[in-house]
Amino acid sequence: MATVATPEKGAEPPDLPPVRSPLRGGRGTLVVVGLLFLVVQLVLVPRPLGLATDEATYLAMVDPSVPELYWSSSRAWGVPVLAAPIAVFSPGLGVIRLYFSVLSSCLLILAFWPWLRILHPAVAPLAALLFSTTWFTVWFGPLVMPNLYVALFAVAVIGLFLRCVQDPRWWRAALVATAAALVALVRPTDSVLVIVPIFVCALVVPRLRRLGALGAVAVGELLGWLPWVMEAYARFGGPLARLRSGESAGPGGLHVSLANVQIYPRLLDGIPTYCCQRGSLADAGPLPLLPTLWLVAIPMVSAVGLLLAARQRRLPELLLVCVPAGLLAAFYLLLPSFTALRFLLPVFALLSLAVAGALVSMIQLSQGKRRKAVAAVIAVGLVAHVGPMLYKADGMLHRMGTVRTPAIRIAAAIRPLIGGRPCLLVGAAPQALGYYLGCEVQTVRRPSRRPPARVRSATARGLVRVAVLRKAPPPGSYLDDERDESIPA
Repeated sequence: MATVATPEKGAEPPDLPPVRSPLRGGRGTLVVVGLLFLVVQLVLVPRPLGLATDEATYLAMVDPSVPELYWSSSRAWGVPVLAAPIAVFSPGLGVIRLYFSVLSSCLLILAFWPWLRILHPAVAPLAALLFSTTWFTVWFGPLVMPNLYVALFAVAVIGLFLRCVQDPRWWRAALVATAAALVALVRPTDSVLVIVPIFVCALVVPRLRRLGALGAVAVGELLGWLPWVMEAYARFGGPLARLRSGESAGPGGLHVSLANVQIYPRLLDGIPTYCCQRGSLADAGPLPLLPTLWLVAIPMVSAVGLLLAARQRRLPELLLVCVPAGLLAAFYLLLPSFTALRFLLPVFALLSLAVAGALVSMIQLSQGKRRKAVAAVIAVGLVAHVGPMLYKADGMLHRMGTVRTPAIRIAAAIRPLIGGRPCLLVGAAPQALGYYLGCEVQTVRRPSRRPPARVRSATARGLVRVAVLRKAPPPGSYLDDERDESIPA
């Protein structure tokens, strides 16, 4: 029987060793959670699930069969790098969706894996379960979008840093640097809010002050920013100009707005996914009760987790996830005119560790019949969380599939007209359709009398010009004399 010596009250806690509780159950359970995440995606994701504009843009950067789409200053190279192993083969939609479902499920396991030896072994699988069963995590699992990967890499880099502090090894430092680089590669500005708290906590807490681990974080962060900085000079007039551009700041610019506190509960209800870019708060619909209560419960339970972690002398570990989560949440309150639930995915991923830590600690600190009662209440709460969330995910994925299917049918109808020739696609939102057809694109909402420069250039180069319009072009426009083809939507 082993005993553990505890420091005297008021003494500085020593370097914390890895958690020595049995880990096999925790490891196996975490793998099962990752597999369940994959199965849920395979069951719920409609086939085929069409691409959004952002997804087509990221894929076009690494798919050799598709011309590059418009690359705005707000984008970064992380998602194209993640997509490259499959996109370079120009696969179909089904293969792309399967690849990202498998990738997100594997990274879920890897991201929470280091936490098995930092907190109680039950915390990591429980946190992964809580995060992976929220409807918007399931929704973004198969999508070619950056925010889920910011969330997973953020969880990973903090966990790997703490493991490197516990047990310094050169390969752990390399993993820390890799994870930090991936966070910055996917979304550089978000990475600052994840990485800076690590250095601040290291200044305050002596046992986190390990130069090797901190150096690995710094090197990884710099390497992850490097492609963004180089591209800023090449395309956007330098890093400062890129950061100050309207595309990076959002359509309404950066300014504090407490309206987002009321908008995000509405987003949790699923309608609309994006809110209030030009309308009033009333346009988002009534404030939903259950999503609001769920949203309020997360910081409250996280606070309980911090208090219980302080009793167990593991407060710095949870502060390292709660402080970045708070900074990310506060930052996205500065984007009132461009509100999307995906921005908060890293917040929920990080706070899932605090919530899971609170739940596990409540069971640990209970005794006898009370422990069974607490475990039963938590189990009922998990069922109440998972069931409605997966139901919502099913409905939202079905709705998204319905909205995106017409573009796939339109592409199939247009493809014989093009006949494999180089083409330019003109339309209101042509990016996904252009990706399906391998065409260059020109966004035109209302055709003018004079063709845009890109249309004139494409015509001069002999490209086939295809315009996909909901209504006939107005009289006198440059598309007025085009041949009409009826395409079923």
